[in-house]
Amino acid sequence: MIKTSIIIPTYNRGQLLCNTLRNLIGQLPTDGEIIVVDQSDEVCSELMEIVKNHSTQIHYYKIFAKGLPHARNYGLKLAIGEVIIFCDDDVIPSCNFIENHLQNYQEKDVGGVGGRIILNGKQSHDNSNHNKVIGKVRWWDTHLIDNFDATERAYIDHVQGCNMSFSKEALIKARGFDEQYRGSARLEETDLCLRIRRAGYKIVFDPKAELVHLKDTKGCCAENYKQWFYWYGHNNMLFFLKNFSRYLLPMFTVSSFIRLLLSACKRLNPLIVVWGISGYRAGLVTYKSK
Repeated sequence: MIKTSIIIPTYNRGQLLCNTLRNLIGQLPTDGEIIVVDQSDEVCSELMEIVKNHSTQIHYYKIFAKGLPHARNYGLKLAIGEVIIFCDDDVIPSCNFIENHLQNYQEKDVGGVGGRIILNGKQSHDNSNHNKVIGKVRWWDTHLIDNFDATERAYIDHVQGCNMSFSKEALIKARGFDEQYRGSARLEETDLCLRIRRAGYKIVFDPKAELVHLKDTKGCCAENYKQWFYWYGHNNMLFFLKNFSRYLLPMFTVSSFIRLLLSACKRLNPLIVVWGISGYRAGLVTYKSK
């Protein structure tokens, strides 16, 4: 069995995390570990009790700096595993979740794995999902194609942060997560995947590595539309500038504006366009500052 570390960043979801840990502890390999990086405002007493009762398996760290990529990198520095599995604190992993992630690393050129995600416990029975494109980044406008509820194994461009794993070697070569992605940290895992693929590794989607994502509204979710669309714009611009040709900038700009406009019309709030553009400008400043 490959030595494994599971890293779970958590923020104000103590009760949900307890349920996630109970589902993982029973299937953890004997030399495996779970690293909890807690950025919560208050400590959950039930969580502390679970950590105390499983102290050889669960390593708990309370940190005060906020940020999902920061928490992932913090856990990565402490991890002893050859394969690092990342999941959210509001998930229910399947019974062979860990084993099914690890099996993919028998292929030496696999650097990352994305698992199947069932949102809010509602499994899709839509047969049209068969043979759909899974986990691709559209090259001309950076649009993400997900379909992570698919049932077929495939090689992909990107994964989703609530259910992903990487070889530690690939993570080190890619220099970990970029902590410039802020807010809800949208695109932090996609940016990492593109760097891992440029380093020569493959990334696999394996539907057997399955979990239910409860999509709780707490955690690092934005408190309002203004925050969400600001960081949406910031992270989108940063992602584009880091990973795509400047020749695509006109197409990217038009596509981004249309998406903001459609969102504003859907929510009957024209300020969404203003907040989004402000975020795009901030993303440009962040990129130039580096």
